[in-house]
Amino acid sequence: MKISRKYIYLCAAILLFIGAGLYFYWKLEPSQHFRNTDIPVLATPDQNMNTESPIPTPPAQDTSNKTDADKEQSSFNILLLGTDARDNEASRTDVIILAHVNPTKKTINLISIPRDTRVNLPGIGYTKINHAHVLSELKGGEHSGTEASIQAVSNLCSTTINYYVKTNFAGFEHFIDTIGGLDIHLDETVKFTYVDMILEAGDHHLNGTETLNLVRERKSLSEGDTGRQANQALVLKTLAYTLLQPKNLKNLPSLISQVKEDILDTNLSDSDMISLAWMVQGITEDQFQYTQFPGQSGKEFDPVVKTKLYYWMPDMETWANESQKLLGD
Repeated sequence: MKISRKYIYLCAAILLFIGAGLYFYWKLEPSQHFRNTDIPVLATPDQNMNTESPIPTPPAQDTSNKTDADKEQSSFNILLLGTDARDNEASRTDVIILAHVNPTKKTINLISIPRDTRVNLPGIGYTKINHAHVLSELKGGEHSGTEASIQAVSNLCSTTINYYVKTNFAGFEHFIDTIGGLDIHLDETVKFTYVDMILEAGDHHLNGTETLNLVRERKSLSEGDTGRQANQALVLKTLAYTLLQPKNLKNLPSLISQVKEDILDTNLSDSDMISLAWMVQGITEDQFQYTQFPGQSGKEFDPVVKTKLYYWMPDMETWANESQKLLGD
């Protein structure tokens, strides 16, 4: 029986398509991708910086020397930083979120760190954690600010930091507009303090400017800064879902390029970002947890401005217990 050349070509094309799909899966499926990736370690905690309330928990593991079997259960931490910079001015970190990711179990724990959290900074003393970026940036440039923020979070949380993503207001707005905005469901009405606008509880389609206003608003929320941090977590999750919608999948390579233009700095590769977006799109509510770093309000003298300031006073004893669950595998 003679087989037509057209039939052979069709079979070859199908086999190539299946092979390409398997290769794509092997390379980018989250558990596969990060199992075959040498996960970097950017910072490890300096316990000497927690002299007031040392934390007995060990840092998260360094996966660089692990066997393949070990790596199957490995997790890593991503630090998300949002700065208040516009143009080239020195900036504070307005958004600080530590994401603990386990690609095998497909779980993400977001720990929101209030920008007013009181921490011990080298050569400065106990001040607000968002001062780490601006003070180091003024001395050594933008990347010095990034490194100082990474180390400050590593010290506070007593864990390693593996990846980071840093963006500013303008970049954030532009990227949200690039993907056509976000569909957000709000459980609470938000009345913006500095903008003549109200978002009623319910479903909304927000553009870049509106989304930025949402993640910055705290004064009108019933839970204040805690409510703002919850909204920040909501936006992050919605953003990941939106990136992997059918209308955006065909444009994913160009969207990743746009991410790199709008983000100030990151050590995530293109494939890392696609793999993470894939993971977030597939997880359920019980696999995605959000919490705020434990503590309480207080006032203390600040060595930077030479006066008493409002602080979020971290509860290190509570964190020592909670971190076992939040940052463990």
